[in-house]
Amino acid sequence: MRYMIETERSDLFDVSIVIAMRVHIKGNVNEDGLRSAFEEATKAYEILSCRVVLEEDGTAYYENENFEGQKEGNPVTSSNSQKCRNNKMFFEESSWRQILKREEKIRFKIEEREFLKAFCYEMNEEGCSIIFLMHHLGGDGKSLVYFIESFMKALSGEKLEYSNIRLISAGPLDDKSQRDRLGPLAFVPKYYNKKWNKDERKKSFNYSDMDKAYENYWKEHESTINEYIIKPEKVNMMLGKCKEWNIGFTAYITTAFLRRLGRKADVGYAVDYRKDGNRCMSNQATGISIKYAYNYNKSFQGNAIKVQKLMTKKLEDDQSKEFILPFMASFEPTLVDAINLEHAGSFRSKTSKSLATILGYGKKTKDMSVTNLTKLDIPEEYGEYKLDFFSFIPPVISYGKNIFGISTLGDCTVLTLHRIKKV
Repeated sequence: MRYMIETERSDLFDVSIVIAMRVHIKGNVNEDGLRSAFEEATKAYEILSCRVVLEEDGTAYYENENFEGQKEGNPVTSSNSQKCRNNKMFFEESSWRQILKREEKIRFKIEEREFLKAFCYEMNEEGCSIIFLMHHLGGDGKSLVYFIESFMKALSGEKLEYSNIRLISAGPLDDKSQRDRLGPLAFVPKYYNKKWNKDERKKSFNYSDMDKAYENYWKEHESTINEYIIKPEKVNMMLGKCKEWNIGFTAYITTAFLRRLGRKADVGYAVDYRKDGNRCMSNQATGISIKYAYNYNKSFQGNAIKVQKLMTKKLEDDQSKEFILPFMASFEPTLVDAINLEHAGSFRSKTSKSLATILGYGKKTKDMSVTNLTKLDIPEEYGEYKLDFFSFIPPVISYGKNIFGISTLGDCTVLTLHRIKKV
């Protein structure tokens, strides 16, 4: 069984693409139980038994060899346990910051079905702390949330149900369809595809090129993470203002950042694209963006309302909300790979450099990107175990600079800021 990589192609050669979540589990746990629960949860998701294949012509797809036809919602069987074996859980005594700083520089072997790692870095009689790391091709933020839910269910002895892959299709990419969906910007991919096909440096890239990109990029970069645990009383205060002003929490956080930035900023937002509310593991996110400069002649409230209006306008416009998916899929796949390698500093061509610059993969990236998972739609308690801490750390994607992750589980709200700097 093959699943073509289309709308998520930009994740393939990105050298900073690890989604991280860390949790604390309250309850009496042990290594064997944790490892067994992790292995059971990996078997519940088809995507974790796939490998990513890169053909010589640049075609890329997920491949589930010897697909045995497990159906959505059926009990998980052990038949695909061997194919999930490269997704592993580890136990060590390093801090979560040390683990993330080390592991984000190591390429996931997605060609060998490695999408997910978990590190238990603290354990005592009261519980344990775990950091989960996932390649974005293994899924989006919600995917990892749902994996953690399955892990907790398995830990408590609950039987899991199987979940198939669901990918977002790019749809038809003919000229008429592009004009209909992309409007006046339909000429951009058409123009750059033509340039790329004539570029003497055009090539199809492979996993060796990916390895070189990781080595080249991370030898002179490192990430920094600020984590803010927002007290429940402060969250309630902010939510009260949000309700009074008729705005969302994301708009409030955005406005606070813009007030400190002091200039016009390009702000991106990840948006869940699960129209049917499925809980599968795969990348089912799209994105919108706004541009705004904080107006110091207005109150914070006035600025926040304006930010919300800009966001709402995009969110209520299906064409705006869905634009980025067919737009990026309209470029030659190898050209999308090339702009990521431009960002990593391991490939150069006139075409990819020009496109990387206009798409924000160069020096001028988005000023701020926000992923708010809101109040997580998973339980806190699982039998004798409880998730009493949850933190979400999104990746600093090639076109991002200040990456905010927000999540709330119970009365635990955590905001993280992830950046990458040169060393």
